[in-house]
Amino acid sequence: AEYYDGNQLDHGTLDDMQRLGMAPLIRNLIRPTIDVALGMEAKTRSDWRVQADKEEYQDVAEAMSVKLKEAERESRADRACSDAYAGQLKTGIAWVEVGREMDPFKYPYRVSAVSRREIFWDWRAKEPDLSDARYLVRRRWQDIDILELMFPAEKELIQGLGWAKANWDTPLTDFPAVQGRTWLYERDVTIPESDWRDSTRKRLCLYEVWYRVWQRGFVIRTPDGRTVEVDLNNERHANAVAAGMVEPIPAMFPKMRLSWWIGPHRISDMPTPYKHQNFPYVPFWGYREDLTQIPYGLIRSMRSPQDEINARLSKMMWLLSAKRVTMDADQVDDVDEVRREVARPDAMIVLSKSRNKQGIFKVESDFQLSAQQFEVLKDASDAIQRTAGIYQAMLGNKQPGGANSGIAINSLVEQGTTTLAEINDNYRYGRRMVGEVLCELIQEDIGKEPMVVNVDEKFGAKK
Repeated sequence: AEYYDGNQLDHGTLDDMQRLGMAPLIRNLIRPTIDVALGMEAKTRSDWRVQADKEEYQDVAEAMSVKLKEAERESRADRACSDAYAGQLKTGIAWVEVGREMDPFKYPYRVSAVSRREIFWDWRAKEPDLSDARYLVRRRWQDIDILELMFPAEKELIQGLGWAKANWDTPLTDFPAVQGRTWLYERDVTIPESDWRDSTRKRLCLYEVWYRVWQRGFVIRTPDGRTVEVDLNNERHANAVAAGMVEPIPAMFPKMRLSWWIGPHRISDMPTPYKHQNFPYVPFWGYREDLTQIPYGLIRSMRSPQDEINARLSKMMWLLSAKRVTMDADQVDDVDEVRREVARPDAMIVLSKSRNKQGIFKVESDFQLSAQQFEVLKDASDAIQRTAGIYQAMLGNKQPGGANSGIAINSLVEQGTTTLAEINDNYRYGRRMVGEVLCELIQEDIGKEPMVVNVDEKFGAKK
């Protein structure tokens, strides 16, 4: 991500270049290459649509498509998925949250991109949708007044946690009594206090922990092929089992739970507030290492040629002004002064009066080496696109001796699109997961009561 933003030289490299007198030049070729792929996503974007497996459910599917399109538009889901696609290309991992909006004045569903720095997940999971992951954690800072409104039952505890540890030497009557109880939890914990408490800013770090608990129970299979957990409190389930219409089947399955933590203090632990048993955070994967499953994006393979471009560009600029001095020791009185003067474009060097007339004093510049650097620089610039699988035709550039006809150029563009198949396939998979979770929320809110939906003409102008 730093390479995309242009921050490509670290402090050590800058210090070395300053000591050598080299200019810290950067020619960012990574950004336009990544922007081409981002433009392709925006150009080929399509809306979600619900399709029915059976003809009798076609009307319901069309109505759900209308509701899903409305949710996609009002929740800004397209923008969230585009931000996730950018994360795929740059860093190899991005997250999109799909949940209910806490603010009642906004649209009831929230679809937003989440920074990868806030999410921690079970690395033992193998499935791309994390359906086999045991846990997922989101870590974010919140103001204390907001936390008090989120958890009114724990208001006293949250106020006590806002106190700095440096104030604990004051008399007990000067701060809430709950502070003494919290000390028992904090004295043995290995989490640094600075990771979850900011007394100066009056903030606390809230950990949102989603985890799966495996359990044994009974399920039933409905005539239409669905598998549902038996709920004896549900009148329909109880009647169907009593009448012998369905047979309970023992099974083992996971149940999702949600737990809230502030540092070592557990604020709440409850079943998931959603009917679906998925994480409300959808991953968008780029590439993943075979050995470690570490995600990475396109920029990883582009960093080496980009470093070479920056190094050779600085070297070329340095060679244009660099001078090589060959002289005998008695030719000048002050060697340091000669070194400073040679570096100036209007240099004036006064030779020593006592020098040997037959001695050597020569100043030269090696422009031939600069031309060699330029040739290698062009090869490194072409390597940026080759390593990313994006051709010059996709960037709008025309190479001498390359494709000239429109069909040939389109073939190169299509070939470049094919090289991004893994990234784009993972993106479509993640975007579909976002649509499925959003559709689950819509189905949950519709409930059992009839609802009138005005279907557009392209769906048949029905209600």
